[in-house]
Amino acid sequence: MGWRLIVYCVLAISLTVSFLFVTIENESFSSKQSNSSIFNAKEIEIKSSSKNKEIFYTIESEMINALSNSKNLSIFKPNIEINNKNSYSLKLSANRGDFFFERNQFDLSEKINVDIYKDKEKIKLFAENVFIDIDKEYLSSKNLKVNHKDITFLGREVSLSDNLISIYGTPISFAKNDNFEGYSNEIKIDLKKNLLYLSGASNILIDGKNISGENIIFDYKNNSILNSENLRIKSGNS
Repeated sequence: MGWRLIVYCVLAISLTVSFLFVTIENESFSSKQSNSSIFNAKEIEIKSSSKNKEIFYTIESEMINALSNSKNLSIFKPNIEINNKNSYSLKLSANRGDFFFERNQFDLSEKINVDIYKDKEKIKLFAENVFIDIDKEYLSSKNLKVNHKDITFLGREVSLSDNLISIYGTPISFAKNDNFEGYSNEIKIDLKKNLLYLSGASNILIDGKNISGENIIFDYKNNSILNSENLRIKSGNS
């Protein structure tokens, strides 16, 4: 009977590990994992919140593992939801990445897809690699592609920390099919008013005219310039 009991115990432990589903609070990582040589779990869910603001997030991953005393977890095929209930929400998916639980940060790789929901509008973001800071409310990458209402923006960082969505780059290029194209060093998107605020020296090519200026306000719904400093216009034939 003794050897049968041992076999049953081994089988029970193996099945438990294979189908483990865990919910872990962010604050428990450092205390619970310090005495373990390796942390490894499958089909895991993590729920936590930002240290500074009312931002909550959930991670669902096929597998999570980490070495003892490490300050990050390796996550595989994660689905991540980030919610600032008064402002925006994000849904992300990636093939793999690292979760830095003490700093509320992610370093994700291999075809990241992000849906940003703000002011009842949806913005899609694509990248091969992206760094996310939940507390500081920004996403950054060497090559971000952002789509909104058939407008494509190519930049390096998206910030959600104020009332508007801000895109940064050196410069940012943007285009909408055959309607217009342009560039700027910083663009703020006003989703409610359908406006682009272009900071610094900027340029827009629209209706065969090359329009350049500083601090341009562009109505992307009606394809018109509402305001600018030092506005200069050149026709396509000049």
